[in-house]
Amino acid sequence: MDYYPLAYKVAGGLFSVQALFFILISVLAGTLSSMPAYLMVSMAVMSFSMAYLHPQFKQKDERMQLIRYKGLFYSFFAMLIYMFALLTLLEAGVNLTASMVIQMLIALNICTVFLSWVILSKKM
Repeated sequence: MDYYPLAYKVAGGLFSVQALFFILISVLAGTLSSMPAYLMVSMAVMSFSMAYLHPQFKQKDERMQLIRYKGLFYSFFAMLIYMFALLTLLEAGVNLTASMVIQMLIALNICTVFLSWVILSKKM
């Protein structure tokens, strides 16, 4: 029996609980921007995506290599769009620090890569 999907689901659940905790604490503190929550949500997305993709990824066939390639290709263009949007926000005078922008880009990149792999694996 393959226990990796179960381990990924447990890790995703733990990351989800941590993200909810960070969001709850930030709401109780009176601020709505909790940067660690973004990273925890992206890690939860990654874990749940890997739970779904693990049975397919352990097969080293051409289909999975094509899904990885196309997913990273689409993620590159999505990252360009994210950077353009954040640059526009910065130029508009929105109060964002460099640390916040980098954490947002990391979270968006993780989510985009893994969700594109899930979407492509369902289409192919």
